[in-house]
Amino acid sequence: MGILHAFTLPSVPKENKQKLKEVVLEENWKRTKLFAIIILFFEAILIVRQLPGGIDLYVGLYLGLFSAAAIYLLCIYIMGKKKIPTGYRMFMVHFFVFLFLAWGTMVTLLDQLHYGHVMAFVVNYMCVSTLFLANGKHYLLFALPNVVFLYVGLPFYQQSANMLSGHYTNLTVFIFFCWLASQLLYKGFAANFFNKLLLTEINEELEAQIAQNEVMNEQLKKQAMLDELTGVPNRRGFQDYIHSALANESKRRLSLFLLDVDAFKSYNDHYGHLRGDEVLRLVAQCVYQTTAIPTAGWARYGGEEFVLAVFDQSSEELDELAESIRQAVQELRIDHAFSPVSDKVTVSIGAYSAAISKGIQLSYFLGQADEALYEAKRSGRNTYIKREELSESFA
Repeated sequence: MGILHAFTLPSVPKENKQKLKEVVLEENWKRTKLFAIIILFFEAILIVRQLPGGIDLYVGLYLGLFSAAAIYLLCIYIMGKKKIPTGYRMFMVHFFVFLFLAWGTMVTLLDQLHYGHVMAFVVNYMCVSTLFLANGKHYLLFALPNVVFLYVGLPFYQQSANMLSGHYTNLTVFIFFCWLASQLLYKGFAANFFNKLLLTEINEELEAQIAQNEVMNEQLKKQAMLDELTGVPNRRGFQDYIHSALANESKRRLSLFLLDVDAFKSYNDHYGHLRGDEVLRLVAQCVYQTTAIPTAGWARYGGEEFVLAVFDQSSEELDELAESIRQAVQELRIDHAFSPVSDKVTVSIGAYSAAISKGIQLSYFLGQADEALYEAKRSGRNTYIKREELSESFA
């Protein structure tokens, strides 16, 4: 089973097989280019060495292979400047390899008349088997015709029966092991390629999962900072906003508003908690739209109480803002027959404004704003009370 496993490839999608085909072609394209350059070098040496003895069949074969390599390199250069279909490029590579083997076959047959050895074919066949990547089908296409041609031609050029028998035996063993090596190299290359693809796909899936988790974590973080009922930030989200706003600032002026729905307990008792929840939602969205500031500056702080942070505003601007909020809520015209102030839902507002440098001072601001809110409640509700520190010293 271990031997058979070396000759089998894992089951992969059709598109991955096509990718392997393209990668193998690119690899063979580079290898045969280098191989053609080496052939030019060696054939030039052989031609120069052989020419003093006169032009013979060997010189003709050397010149033929030299010309074939030169033409192949020229085609590669031309094709490099144009987009050539994959099929044409594959045909060129296979045809060049076939010619190289055919040349080795012809030289080997000619050698039988002079030296009797088969080195030319052996060297060429070994080079093709180890340097050129080919599956079983392609390997047979360029190798089998030359092997058959050599086996059929040998008796016509080699007259010695003993030498002929030795050639057949040695060549058969040699060809088998070259085929074996070729297929092991190809299967190994293919297996590594598929493993890289699989690893890439796994990494991409992991990256996508990590990105999705990050999005989900961000969403969960946002949800953790939002009030589920009203959709505006909660106390935690509000505190995070204050710390962020002061992170890169040495000194800012913070104005903190606390808003409380007047007689909200009476509203819940008489109209029910569902309608009470709806009032909180309407008030939260009304104030957000009226202030026209980032959502994070406006939050539900607990129960029927809301908090609003405004930075670097003048005293007059704060008064205008508070009055616009108070009127906007009243103009919602939500019936409240059990309010001691009005027959509509209203809010009381307490504010504190001073210089601030660090978020840890927020509790002091909240305490001052809460006292201002308490004064607004004692003053008859549906009103606005502000406390203000005009000096630039930090609170």
